[in-house]
Amino acid sequence: MRKLFPILILIISLCFFPVVHAADTGTDFQAGEPMTQFTEENHEGQAAEPETVIVYVTVPSEPEPETEPPATADRSAPRLMVTAYTLEPEYLSPGTAGKLTVTLKNTNNRRAIFNLKLTLSDDSGDLIQNGMNTRFINAVYAGGTYTLEAELSARHNAAVGRHSLTLTAEYEDGEFQSYSSNDTLYVDVRQTADLSISGAELPAKIVEGDTVTVTLTLMNTCKAQLSNCRADFDIKGLVGGGTAFGGDIAPGESKTVSANLRAQPDKLGATKGKITVTYEDEYGKTYTKTADVSTVIEKKVEVAAAPVEEQKKTLPWWLTGGAGLLLGGGAGAGIVCAVFAAERRKEDELRL
Repeated sequence: MRKLFPILILIISLCFFPVVHAADTGTDFQAGEPMTQFTEENHEGQAAEPETVIVYVTVPSEPEPETEPPATADRSAPRLMVTAYTLEPEYLSPGTAGKLTVTLKNTNNRRAIFNLKLTLSDDSGDLIQNGMNTRFINAVYAGGTYTLEAELSARHNAAVGRHSLTLTAEYEDGEFQSYSSNDTLYVDVRQTADLSISGAELPAKIVEGDTVTVTLTLMNTCKAQLSNCRADFDIKGLVGGGTAFGGDIAPGESKTVSANLRAQPDKLGATKGKITVTYEDEYGKTYTKTADVSTVIEKKVEVAAAPVEEQKKTLPWWLTGGAGLLLGGGAGAGIVCAVFAAERRKEDELRL
């Protein structure tokens, strides 16, 4: 056991130091070389025979420093595109204005856009941007957005229909490489739908049980055709109105609609209601106009019949006078006829 103890000490030393110095002999031992210079005294104090012990130790080499792969430059091009746009109101009419809002996004998440120039134009010339039609923006960062707001006006003689606006974007990347893009925006120009109403009123008073006729005149005062025109009567105490249909009305023309309203006996007193006119434009959009009406339903008064006096049973003077003349005339004629007949009989007797 005493012989193995120095060997264990040597093994432990060689594991931590590449070169080990022997204290007794002064000999240097290199890792991986045989070692034969161990001397040990025996129990009698005499030097024992040297023994050869071969020990191989592998000393790990230091790891080489890790190197990162060379970084490659990002050559992807930044791209600006329109992601959404709105117009308030939803369409323009000739001679009116609206607010256009456009959202643009840099779809590249690594590279920014610089020196951005935006130009909005209409080839027809019917839509005009109030102020400058060109905007300059310093930068739109990677993955960022920009909101463009512009006020648009339609000329008084603007053509009705859908107009195409072109939004042109010119910009650079961080290396001063130039890019450009075009987006198309659509704006509708429509005629304003308008309808005038006359005759939407009731008599000041209506007797219970009576029926009144209300006649409305609907006139198309715009430059577009109006469709599905109708009038709805909703008046408390008056029944029978319902809905009166007017149909289609061409620009500048008018139509009349009527309703017969009957006053209910159990709804006496002041009452009111609404007459609602509904119509549609060429795009199917519905419009309504409302007129407030009122009246008073009165109780019906029963009038007693006047007594009839007994009339005398006498004939008028002219009737009696005329009858006398007729009787007198008849008698005179009878006498004349009798005389004439007697004379004729005498003449007949003489001939015989």
